[in-house]
Amino acid sequence: MRCLFSLLLLGASFIPARAQWQIFAENLPKPGSWARYQIENRIGGKVVSKSEISISIRTGMEVGGKPHVWFTVEPVGWLGSREQAPLRLLLREDMDRTGASRLIENSHEIVFSNPVKGAYHMTREDIDWVSKWANLSYTSELTDDVPAQEVIEAGGRKFGCARMKMRASTITDPPIVPKQTIEFKGTVWRSAQSPFGVVQAEWTEKTTKKDQSREELKALRLIANGWEQPPAETIDRGREFSVWRLIFGR
Repeated sequence: MRCLFSLLLLGASFIPARAQWQIFAENLPKPGSWARYQIENRIGGKVVSKSEISISIRTGMEVGGKPHVWFTVEPVGWLGSREQAPLRLLLREDMDRTGASRLIENSHEIVFSNPVKGAYHMTREDIDWVSKWANLSYTSELTDDVPAQEVIEAGGRKFGCARMKMRASTITDPPIVPKQTIEFKGTVWRSAQSPFGVVQAEWTEKTTKKDQSREELKALRLIANGWEQPPAETIDRGREFSVWRLIFGR
């Protein structure tokens, strides 16, 4: 039973990252760039929790003759982990919006730096295996909104922003467990003055499983950004990914 429950977590927790993080991954800045955001979760018009998330870029390597960089989001959970830690995706440095919209499947490698159980990395084949096991399908798009331009104040500065509609959905239908659908609808305010392009975002996140639905409103705002010399040491990629080690090592 424990194995089954862990596999269910594995399939379900793999998904939401796609719609949340793809908005940061187009036109990536130079290594050393970083930004920090505050995230609010709201239910029934009330703020029920606040947290912070950081996005950064480190020098990567060439893959197939193309320069790649490490795109890091932290702290986050990954594949049902109890711990939150840096999650690093090895991406082409020239990622465009189309590529970013398929963020996970366009990652050459993923490293989760679990502070308790140790780091592990997932290859392209590992990512494909998890996606197929969960019977994953999804859509993701950003389109122009009205008004097209707005001035947003964030992190003590004013930004001239392009206002974009965000629409996304993810569907998982793993063996045995009920099908789950997550729908994202909201607005993203983008500016080239922000290193990852995003100044603010607000969206509703509706999760449906069987005949039950839960809806949350999430708001994200830039609070600081900058550049610092990237670390000289290479990323600790840790152990090879193993679904069985993941299950029994919880």
